[in-house]
Amino acid sequence: MLSSVISTLNIQAVLIGLLLVLVVYKLRQRWKYNMPPGPICWPLIGSYEVIQAKFLHEIFVKYAKKYGPVFTVSAGPYHMVVLNDVNSVTEALVKSKADFADRPFIHTAHMFTEGSKDIIFAKYTPTWKLHRKIAVKALSVEVDDPDFIKFMKLNKKMNEMTGNGFVEDMFPIMFKIWTTNKYRTMNSMNKELISIIKRKFEEHEETFNKDNIRDFTDSLILARKEAEHEENEEILSQLSDTHLRQTLIGIFTAGIETSTVTLGFAVRYMAGLPEIQSKVQEEIDRVVGKDRLPTVKDRENLSYTEATLHEAMRLGTPAPLGIPHSTLCDTRVGGYDVPKDTMVMINHWALHNDPNQWKDVNKFDPTRFLDENGKLGKKPDSWLPFSAGRRGCLGESVAKPELHLIFATIMQKFKITLPEGTSPKIELAGSGAVALPAPYKVILKERNVYKLS
Repeated sequence: MLSSVISTLNIQAVLIGLLLVLVVYKLRQRWKYNMPPGPICWPLIGSYEVIQAKFLHEIFVKYAKKYGPVFTVSAGPYHMVVLNDVNSVTEALVKSKADFADRPFIHTAHMFTEGSKDIIFAKYTPTWKLHRKIAVKALSVEVDDPDFIKFMKLNKKMNEMTGNGFVEDMFPIMFKIWTTNKYRTMNSMNKELISIIKRKFEEHEETFNKDNIRDFTDSLILARKEAEHEENEEILSQLSDTHLRQTLIGIFTAGIETSTVTLGFAVRYMAGLPEIQSKVQEEIDRVVGKDRLPTVKDRENLSYTEATLHEAMRLGTPAPLGIPHSTLCDTRVGGYDVPKDTMVMINHWALHNDPNQWKDVNKFDPTRFLDENGKLGKKPDSWLPFSAGRRGCLGESVAKPELHLIFATIMQKFKITLPEGTSPKIELAGSGAVALPAPYKVILKERNVYKLS
């Protein structure tokens, strides 16, 4: 009896001791650095509001109103600085060069990317720079390819399941003693996803022809073969099968899924805004006509159409917090110190909904992107759907014209309306750092235009 009481007291003493060590560590950081202010966060747990929030961008906006656009908050073991206005974001991502260009270590991301060998979550290293340099072409693939369809279905399920993240990331010891069903399911789907890419990569290697580079996969293979020819062992070590496979997966998952969500927002907005939709279609009919489909060359003369898509990206931000950054060194932002290896979150949603940057911020108004001549004007500073700086979206130059082409084609072909009694207000689905339009129904009525053969 006495021994059990003593054991219990010993366990309590150890736990209390650990808590005291954490508290002292946090206080020492506060004394050493002029950290941004923020809410009270409990040791091991962090901010209870953050852990419980359905959408992180909303709770971060609430904190920004109280503590300012740059604040500090914790969620489990992750101590992060959150940037909520264009000035602090520009300072961090553009003016500070590579200070904020690293990625934090997140256990599940590390596991799912075969050891952080991708280009999204990889650390800011020479290997990452090499893959970024190679990744200058869009992946081409037949959209009716069964493997491609299966890949996208798996990726969609994984994005939906991610939600508020994983308990394992909050308590890493769980990886060694017990993992949740959510993690095991995600891990199984991820392995299946990797097997698809692995098989496709092997098929490309078997049919590779250096004089006929067919797509992005061939570009990666070519880079490795050139390194082999030059006997450059350093570069070869950075172009392993795993690295190339993860680069392919990164292009697929980041580019295609985000574009799909963006188009989902755009179509839903058009269904509830018939006046805007009519103006888009009037421009397309005038510039393109009704006897052919839009092309990429038409883009420069479809300014209102592109401005409408930009406004859909502003109000329908598919990745409200983007991908977390990490500091490579002790640095500063917004007048505060940010220690090395600190996670930094960019609240893109806050930038896109800042009343100090946007007139009638809640109004869907494409003209805010046009100049006095009705042409696409200079990009507003606070519009960053593709982020900025050294970790900005590498697919921006490809995604923007492709999104425009698809959106223009949809608008030319169909009149889109909501079922009777449906509110034009868009509801959000997803959770955590993922936001997408809630499932919706629209009515498509074919317009009297060019008929596809």
